Amino acid sequence: MTAIGAPLKRREDPKLLVGEAKYVDDIQVPGQLWMGMVRSPMAHAKIASIDTSEAETHEGVHAVYTGPQLQEMGLWIAPLPCAWPVTDDMVNPPHYPLAMDEVHHVGEIVAIVLANSRYGAVDAAELVVVDYEPLDAVASIATARDGNTMAHSDLDSNKSFHWPLVPDPDALEAAFANATHSIEAEFVQQRLIPAAMEPRGVLAVPSPMGGDVTLYSATQVPHILKVMAAATTGIPESKIRVIAPSVGGGFGAKLNINPDEILAISLANKLGRAVRWTESRTEAAFSTHQGRGQLQKIELAADADGKLMGCRVHIDADMGAYMMLITPGVPLLGSFLYTGVYDVPAFGFTCDGYFTNLTPTDAYRGAGRPEASYAIERAMDILAAEVGLGPDEIRRRNYLGGGDYFEDLEVPSTLVFDSG
Repeated sequence: MTAIGAPLKRREDPKLLVGEAKYVDDIQVPGQLWMGMVRSPMAHAKIASIDTSEAETHEGVHAVYTGPQLQEMGLWIAPLPCAWPVTDDMVNPPHYPLAMDEVHHVGEIVAIVLANSRYGAVDAAELVVVDYEPLDAVASIATARDGNTMAHSDLDSNKSFHWPLVPDPDALEAAFANATHSIEAEFVQQRLIPAAMEPRGVLAVPSPMGGDVTLYSATQVPHILKVMAAATTGIPESKIRVIAPSVGGGFGAKLNINPDEILAISLANKLGRAVRWTESRTEAAFSTHQGRGQLQKIELAADADGKLMGCRVHIDADMGAYMMLITPGVPLLGSFLYTGVYDVPAFGFTCDGYFTNLTPTDAYRGAGRPEASYAIERAMDILAAEVGLGPDEIRRRNYLGGGDYFEDLEVPSTLVFDSG
C-alpha cells in the first residue's frame, strides 16, 4: 500500500471546523501567574529610574521586576540568540529580554508584573513609573546610513554588515560596459506587520518536583525554540519540553525566540509556579518582529535585441533595533532570486545591514524572496519600455532554457534549478 498518488484524508480539519481545537489561551493551569509588560513609549532613551512601588501594592500582584533585577536573579546566561551571523565581523549588540539601561525601540520591555489575573497584571503595569532621558532616534534607513545619529549609544556606526555575492566581477563589469541598453530602478520595500488571527502566547508550567519546565507556545519552530531557550536560560535542554498546540497563523512572526518565552520559562523554573502571557493586538503591532524594510537598487544590462547581459543589485536593509533569530539572513535569502526565471549571464548582489530605532525585522511571508521577485519583474517591465518591446516579448526572449527541459542548472546567482 502506498500513499503516492492517492488522496489523503486531512486529519486536523474537524476539530478546527467545530471549534474544538486547543490553542495556548485555552490551556489553563491552577495557580498560574500572568505577566504584564511595561513597554517603552520612546524609540530611543536612557532609563533614568523605574518606580515600581505603586504597582507592587496593586491587588493580586505577586512581584514586579526590572531588567537588572532579573539579570541579577540569573534568569538568563546569554542574550537572545541570532542564529545567522552573515559575516565574521557582523556587529550584533546584546539583546536581553528586558532593557538594561537604554531602550532602542518603541515597545521594548523595561519591566514586568506578575499577577493573579491578566487584567490585574496589565493594570499594575500601567502603575509603573519610568523616567526616561530622550535620545535622538534613527527612524529610517536613510538616517542610519548618514551616520549622524546612532541607534545604539555605545556603537560608532549604524552599519552591522556588508555582504557581497559577486561570482564573476569582471564578467559583470564587461556586461554593463558592452550593453546597448541599461536601466536602473529603485524600490522601497516597506515594513509590514504580521497579523495572525491568533496573537502570540506562552504558558510555562514547572514540574511538581522542580527542574523540568513545559512550555506551551504558539510557535512555528518548537524544536528550535527548545534548543535556543536552553542556550539562553542555562536550563538543560533535556529539562525543557516545548509543545506547540493548534496555532492560529504565523506568517513568520511565530518562528522567533522572543523575550516572553525566555521570561516565562525562567520565571516558572525559578518560582515553581506556572507563568503565562498572551499578546494584545496592540503589542503585536510594535513589539513582535516586523517584515521587510528594504531599499532596493537594481540594474539590468541588455543587448540591442533586449537579451539580458547582466544584473546588478544593492540592498540597504533595516535590521531594526536588534538582531532576532535570522534577522540578518532574511535579505540575503532573496539574493539568489534576483535573476528570476531569466537567463542572465552575469550577476552581482551586495547588501548593507543597518540598525534603526524601530522594531526588529525578521522573516515574513517568504523571507526576502518575494522582495527579489518583485524587483526583477518590475525591472523587466522597465527594460521592455527601454528596448521598445512588450512586457511579454522581453520575457519570452530571456526565459531560462528557451522552453527546453533542463536539470540541475546552476545560474550565475549560484541558484540551482533542479528541473524546468
